[in-house]
Amino acid sequence: MADPSAPLREPAQKELVRFCGEEPLTLGDIAELKKLLEEKGTLDYAKAKCKDASGAATGVFSAAAANDQGDHSASSMHGAWLRDNCLIAYGLFLTDPDGPGGEDAVACIACISNFLLKTQAHKLEMAINGLKDVKGDEATWMDRPHIRFIGETGKEDPKWYNHKQNDALGYFMWCRCQLAWSGKLPFNGEHLKLMGQLFDYLRAIETWADLDSGSWEEHSAIHSSSLGPVLAAVRLFKQVVSRDGLLAPCKADTLDLLETKLTEGLKASLPHEITMPAELERDADSACAFLCYPLAVVDDDVGLQIMERLKKVTGHIAMCRYRKDSYWCKDYKDKVGDDPTKHFTDEELKERDALLKDGEEAQWTLFDPMVSCYYGKLYQKTKNPEHLRVQSRFLRRSLAAITGDDCELGPWHLPEAYYLRGDTWVPNDNTPLVWTQANLKMALFEMEKSLIEESYGHPCFVKAARLAGSKVAVET
Repeated sequence: MADPSAPLREPAQKELVRFCGEEPLTLGDIAELKKLLEEKGTLDYAKAKCKDASGAATGVFSAAAANDQGDHSASSMHGAWLRDNCLIAYGLFLTDPDGPGGEDAVACIACISNFLLKTQAHKLEMAINGLKDVKGDEATWMDRPHIRFIGETGKEDPKWYNHKQNDALGYFMWCRCQLAWSGKLPFNGEHLKLMGQLFDYLRAIETWADLDSGSWEEHSAIHSSSLGPVLAAVRLFKQVVSRDGLLAPCKADTLDLLETKLTEGLKASLPHEITMPAELERDADSACAFLCYPLAVVDDDVGLQIMERLKKVTGHIAMCRYRKDSYWCKDYKDKVGDDPTKHFTDEELKERDALLKDGEEAQWTLFDPMVSCYYGKLYQKTKNPEHLRVQSRFLRRSLAAITGDDCELGPWHLPEAYYLRGDTWVPNDNTPLVWTQANLKMALFEMEKSLIEESYGHPCFVKAARLAGSKVAVET
């Protein structure tokens, strides 16, 4: 289990202090909190929408929104990542399915689908038919389907990048299936064909044994956090095609083969993130939190084992991606150069890792909201009050990470991470991070659901909860 007494510092924003104490949260608290965050613009993701030459939104988001220092257009954080965008889209859809959030989610996934269809589908076919080897050295990584593109134009970014990121493809496929399952974006012929191509591609590269770069785009290894999103996509796609009477446009045994191999792979590796190659073994990685929520691709026993492991990466502000993580280590920009978003080959990573001293890993704001959400799901299922206590604790840690009035990047922001500049922990340049905004939206959503069930004992009383300002939709 995650630590119910995980460190909780005093929020930099004094107006948040009363929400971050030890007293149980109420539905009224959540309503007030959401109103406050809306007034302060903390969850406003509009500034991250990519726009074309005419000023119209294209559908996708840059990784970081504009702040008091600029709009990130000079850095790679202005690009559109599949992974970030798909988890952002899911968060927007989950928390506002019939409003602007749901509309933005559909526009986002439609834009990514068009990018893949127009510019990447031929790469999938080349690999599927054995005409291109994409499992070689760094020179082959650009031959893989691109997981990051120019959001303003919908075109490839020609700059070299490590595109061997199977989790990003998995997150896209899973989110696309979520919108199809809900009826928000039913599969048309083109999108259905794309899904078949993606599944056959992941089979061709033997994704269950592929040394990809994982969620953090770094060390080449078999990552649990890369297997999980693909497995979640396989399972949900099978449900969609069965319900809707669709023919899966891939090889007859592809879906079953992927499900079997990926299930076996996760069973062998979890709760570790990396077991192969042995020299890169990693027993705790915050990316595994996403296997618990929102993917729900592990059972409760394994999920709680993952949560136990995350104690190793829990810091006094937020959570490390993993121990020995050198990205945004102490005085990162002084040590690495003017571009803090520079990408690294495997050999360059070894040089960067040498810069790190124990305890100086950056602490990321992405994960506390997801831990909170997962314990919310556990509470909603078991009614174990300890789960509700952990859910509340990690929501409060998420709130305490919001920037103060003295932050040079602006107040009331959710930064990507806090890092050591000299001897002071400060937000890094990638502030505010839209992915974290979506995660906090989900954490508030799940907290509201949990408090409704605690207060009324059964989801059928959700209508009464709306009297307290709730907009949660609970199935009865």
